[in-house]
Amino acid sequence: MSINKTKIIAYSGIIALLASMIIGLLGFSNHSQDIEHIKNQLLTIHVENNIKLSLRYIMSSYGTLTHGNGTLLDENGNSIEGKYGVVDSVLEDVGDQSTIFVKVNNDFKRISTNVMSDENERAIGTYLGTEHNAYDTVIRGDIYIGEAKILGDNYYTAYDPIKDKNNNVIGLLFVGVPTKELDAIINLHDTKMNNIDILIIVFRAISLGALIALVATAANNSKSTQGSPPLTKQSINKTPPPEDGKA
Repeated sequence: MSINKTKIIAYSGIIALLASMIIGLLGFSNHSQDIEHIKNQLLTIHVENNIKLSLRYIMSSYGTLTHGNGTLLDENGNSIEGKYGVVDSVLEDVGDQSTIFVKVNNDFKRISTNVMSDENERAIGTYLGTEHNAYDTVIRGDIYIGEAKILGDNYYTAYDPIKDKNNNVIGLLFVGVPTKELDAIINLHDTKMNNIDILIIVFRAISLGALIALVATAANNSKSTQGSPPLTKQSINKTPPPEDGKA
C-alpha cells in the first residue's frame, strides 16, 4: 500500500513538473515580446503627446502653414525654411528630435530640423524617401507612429501630415526619440531574465528526472515483492530433518 502511495505522489509530481516546464518554456519564449510590447506602448504615448505639443508650437509661431515656392509659408507668406525656433523648442522642452518637411513631388524634404548629420550639421535638404517606414501611411494623409531609422539610427517616431485648407498633404511634422540607450537597457535586463529562466527550467528538469527514477524504483520493488513466495506460519516454524545417524 505504501508503494502505491509513493507511485501516486510521484506521478502527480511528474504531471505538475511537466506542466510547470511547459509554462516556463512558453514564458521564456514570450518574455522578449512582452518587454518589447510594453516599450512600444510607453513610447507611443510619449510621441503622441509630443506631436500634439509640437503642432501647438507651430501654430503659435507660424500660424496656419501654406505651400508655396517649393517650401512652406507662415501666415504672413514668409518661408519657414531654415528657421529653427520651433524644432529647437521641442528639443529643449521635451527632449525629442523634431523636423518639419515640405512635400516635393512624391517625397518630403526637411526644411527645419534639430536632427544632426554625421558632420554635426542640421540635416536640411535631405529627404524622407519613398522606402521609409512612414511613407505609405503619411502619403495617404494618416499619422504614422512606430519605429523608423533616421539617418541610420533607430528611433520611435510620429509623423503627422500637414494639410492645406483643401485637405491636401503639403508637408510633415516629425517627432522622435532615439531608442539606442533604451534598447541596450532592455537587452541587458532580458539577458538576465533569460538566464534566470534557464536555471529554473534546468532545476525543474532535474526534479522531473528524480521523480521518474523514484517511480521506476517503486515499480521494480513492486515486481520483486510479487515474485517472491508468500511467508506462512508453517514455513517460518518448519525445521530441517535431522541428518542420518543423528538424533
